[in-house]
Amino acid sequence: MKATLKGRFEGDKATAATTLAVPAAGDLRLKASATEAAFSNGPSLRGLTLTLEKPGAFLIDLKPHNQDVRFQFMNSAQVLDKRVSLTYIHSTSLAPAAAPPSRTALDCTVTFDPANKVNVSHALGSGGCRVKYTYAHGTDRLTTIEPLVDTNKNAWEFAVTRKFEAGDAVKGTYHASTKLLGLEWSRDSKAGGSFKVAMSFDLSDQSKAPKLVAESTWNYEI
Repeated sequence: MKATLKGRFEGDKATAATTLAVPAAGDLRLKASATEAAFSNGPSLRGLTLTLEKPGAFLIDLKPHNQDVRFQFMNSAQVLDKRVSLTYIHSTSLAPAAAPPSRTALDCTVTFDPANKVNVSHALGSGGCRVKYTYAHGTDRLTTIEPLVDTNKNAWEFAVTRKFEAGDAVKGTYHASTKLLGLEWSRDSKAGGSFKVAMSFDLSDQSKAPKLVAESTWNYEI
């Protein structure tokens, strides 16, 4: 059984979440995830998510508190010597009253070679899609450039990530629609954990103080 504990610190607010994963029949895996909402006022179903998954094939999420359920099906194939990966996601509610409308999304990634791939995602009924191109530069592909266009919002984003051999990574992002500039540093530990510090700047209102977020993740084998 694997356990993951994640802590998040944002300003004066701290949150935590934990995940337990156990193997089931064949390649199936059961997971239970809980946020601090499940324990803050005594044990409850709030913040609890149950997951049944077969990696690379399907995933089913159920939130017992409000009976929200999400189905995700994945498949991939070689088409004209290109790797094509498809994902179908459908979210709905099993609650009979006041159920939110169902949501369906389609995601397609075409990998042309190890350095170039294109991802297109579309939410049914949205009238648009998100198109992201990923380019990994260099022999070791340590630098990644990711421009993104959202036709539904008529907006674009841009991200650059630089990885280092010691496990560190630095990432910069810019969201044109909100004029948010983000800087992030992360480190993966060989001991089974990771740490991330992110800072965002609102360039539309420079009187606002930068937003600082820190996250730590620990992985354990039980």
